[in-house]
Amino acid sequence: MNLKPTIKHLRQKIVKQPAVLDILGALAYAYAWLAGKTGKFKMQGIEEFEKLIAEHDGGIFVAWHGRALLLPYFWRNPRPMKALVSPHNDGRIIARLLKGFHIASIDGSSDRHALPAALDIVRELEQGTVVALIPDGPRGPRMRLNKSVIYFAQKTGKPVMGFTYSSRGAKVLQKSWDAMLLPKLFAEGEMAATKPLLVPKEATEEKLEELRKNFEDELNALTIALDRKFGLPEILPADGIKIKRTDSNNKAGAATTDNNDKGA
Repeated sequence: MNLKPTIKHLRQKIVKQPAVLDILGALAYAYAWLAGKTGKFKMQGIEEFEKLIAEHDGGIFVAWHGRALLLPYFWRNPRPMKALVSPHNDGRIIARLLKGFHIASIDGSSDRHALPAALDIVRELEQGTVVALIPDGPRGPRMRLNKSVIYFAQKTGKPVMGFTYSSRGAKVLQKSWDAMLLPKLFAEGEMAATKPLLVPKEATEEKLEELRKNFEDELNALTIALDRKFGLPEILPADGIKIKRTDSNNKAGAATTDNNDKGA
């Protein structure tokens, strides 16, 4: 009797338990705190962002899923920040990590609780909150910007800045869809930011797409440049996620997902 499928199913069931997800989130928070506390990070852009959110009474903080782990550690501004977090299981882990850094969650993504989440984001921005968005999470495609970020900025008039980081000797999870970067403790690193983006309320759809593409390209270029600086493998954007599946002939196939989810 082959017990592997049964054991795998049991393991997956255990990992999905709320208590286990909370423990994983607490461990993720502890790791992020230690990596940030012991790391020697040079930070660029955060002061400019803080000036912008003071001038505009709020703003939008953007990062890729694979570079989101450590960024909450760098947030020291007294202005409240809330992050859009997916209702999926990995979203619960992220929510627990964020809670450790006193960052509240907005539950939702475009495929689940989309409209309530969008209304919450607009309301929070209009009330002066900084909202953090992970536009390629939780399912990808990797390092692709969903136009919703641009729409939120256009609707509220709030500035947008993208943030990324890298560090020497970091582990890149090449087999994960987001190529998650795990910094080493006590490592030299750097955080960088895009130029600030203000979206005109009268912008046409063509202009919005131009702004979206330029912002995506700039954030990707920053990420690639930092990885190159610290001797890490180059991580490129992906147009979809390969999902292993088995057909009737037991051959591995693949499917591509759309850029639907905007929660972490």
